[in-house]
Amino acid sequence: MLLSALLALVVLFSSVPAVHAANATTTVNKKVYITSKSYVELLDANLIPSASGATASFTFTFYNGDNSDIILNDYWARLKTTGGAKLKLSLLDQSKKKIAPNSSVQLTYYSEVGANITLSQLVISIVKFDFSVSGYERTVAQFTFPKDYTNEVKAGGFKKVQINNSSVNMRVDQINVVKKDDNFVFNLTYVARNTSKFGVSIPNYNYYVSTPAGLFKLALKKAEDANLLLEPTVLNAVRLTGSLPASLSTKNWKFIITNNAGAEGSTVELPVVIFDIPFQVGNAAPETSSDTATLSSDNGTYELKLTKVQRLPWITKDEVIAEVTIKNKESVFLPMPALAGLLVIDENIKLQSKQIMSTEEIGIAPGETKTVQYVGQIPFNYTWKKLMLELSENQGEDKAVTSVQLTNSKLTAVRTVKANETYKQTVLGSEFTANISDVKTYKNDDSDLFTVYLDVQNDQNRSTQLSSWAGFFKTADGQYYEAKSIKSTNLIKPANKEQLIVYAELPVDSNKDGIQLYLGEAFDDNGIIKGNGTAQGYVRPILLELPTENHETNSFKNLKVGPYTFDLTYFNAFMDAGTLDLDMGATLSKDRAYDGFTQNKVIMELEKESTGQIILSHVIDLEKAGSGGTLWKVGANYHEIKKDLTNTPVWDQYTLNLYEPLEDHKRLIASKEIRWSPYINWMADNN
Repeated sequence: MLLSALLALVVLFSSVPAVHAANATTTVNKKVYITSKSYVELLDANLIPSASGATASFTFTFYNGDNSDIILNDYWARLKTTGGAKLKLSLLDQSKKKIAPNSSVQLTYYSEVGANITLSQLVISIVKFDFSVSGYERTVAQFTFPKDYTNEVKAGGFKKVQINNSSVNMRVDQINVVKKDDNFVFNLTYVARNTSKFGVSIPNYNYYVSTPAGLFKLALKKAEDANLLLEPTVLNAVRLTGSLPASLSTKNWKFIITNNAGAEGSTVELPVVIFDIPFQVGNAAPETSSDTATLSSDNGTYELKLTKVQRLPWITKDEVIAEVTIKNKESVFLPMPALAGLLVIDENIKLQSKQIMSTEEIGIAPGETKTVQYVGQIPFNYTWKKLMLELSENQGEDKAVTSVQLTNSKLTAVRTVKANETYKQTVLGSEFTANISDVKTYKNDDSDLFTVYLDVQNDQNRSTQLSSWAGFFKTADGQYYEAKSIKSTNLIKPANKEQLIVYAELPVDSNKDGIQLYLGEAFDDNGIIKGNGTAQGYVRPILLELPTENHETNSFKNLKVGPYTFDLTYFNAFMDAGTLDLDMGATLSKDRAYDGFTQNKVIMELEKESTGQIILSHVIDLEKAGSGGTLWKVGANYHEIKKDLTNTPVWDQYTLNLYEPLEDHKRLIASKEIRWSPYINWMADNN
């Protein structure tokens, strides 16, 4: 794919390079005065191989500091070798005829020269036609070049290019070269910033890689970048790709931008800029044994790193969580890449994985890093030796799938959160603080419901639905039980909190000492679950050490259910003939910092524990009616309850029990022996 036309480093009418970043000496780029106030200055000189040998190009600024026009027809440029051989020189733009006072113009001359000519072997002169001297022309300026002269932009440098009347700074931003089969896959991004006040479009540039073996053309990854509009001050990226033989030496490669010059049928390519592009050949895509790889796509250049691999129980299998960081390697904002993930175990076992990322993550700032998770499942009894994650981006039907592979077989331990410690998460779109507020066991005849209560505070600056959580409980003897969660669907205001209940169903009266809770944000097909949903797994796991459960049931004061705290201040019960007459009073308060909660009921029962007889079971709703029972509102409450027990055998002494219900289980929160009396307040301190 050698360049069919000439190459040199200036631009057609609309695009002429300026002097920034050239490594020229002052003797080359000096101003030479042609009058006391007017001068000519060499801005740019280039020499690049072409199909017929080489093309030399020279760009000058002519400045008129005098009071009358300078007639350009009075001036011309002459080119010769240091040995005296004359070379034909052409003017790029012949429409410029004069220079007004206190203004300047740029003129570009170019010439076909031999393939072995160097700039140090050339001499270019500016002459003025003068019929009073021999030969009718007088040399007013002459420029020669030292042997080490180069106008290439060194690595990390930039060059100011003129496009129409706008100045545009250009530099190479990213280079990614990998060997694939018998070729180098070459990806390059250059950036351009318009430093002028008006927008200008990039001309139909040609792009090449120059190697010691010849020139190879590059293609735009996005066709619409061919005439990309450069708005003032905005940094724009143009991405290119190409394929070169892998047999080439990788030393002394150059990146060349050219523009077409001349009339139709006799065009020549003149260079806009030449960049020195040292690089290292990266790992062959997609094969790699590293945890880090570079991905170049139509959208940009990213560095991917497999930072963490975790393996945790999930229902009947284990889930494998691979955490990947995605870094923007470019100098412009990039979109989050849509990367499909495939987990490969021991080189041949393939596990489909699900990408989990925040819906808030839509872009990556230059140099910034974002994190995503890929989750797959594996039989819990399988032990692997090697894990690899293959990530691929499908860029359209007519384009190949871009993929990389990341390897990291070391498992990362789950972070432990102590019983009295607060856990803080700072993931964009899921910022919260969480701590355990209580551990409770609810019972029925068939099982125990072991629950952990967490207060989760919204750390974002606006209202949001907080994540649902999932995970598992691990008992001291190594048994695993799925952890499910109960939460509201309310929006939680900034700095307010939600009460989250995480539970597992355990055998009746099972030993709960030493239970550990592994917990993470639950996800489904739509990503992280906000509100309620059926979890398919969890990410960002933590290990919560659990505090000791409080089994105290003697006091009827400071009882807590959901966000509510209440004191039972009065309780009196007696039999009036065959009717139970019960009077009770209570004060109820609510923590208004809770925007989300689900617990708001209490069950009151009168039971003869020796026989198991329950003569009264009554629901008390807290603040919000829902069961048809008694309603307590915030503040002081007093209620009378009557029940006909004419056909029920009644004893003189019963136990007053208060329960907190959950699902089809309940938990005893307070208990007291009472007997019938119309005068006794069993909540009084002396009773």
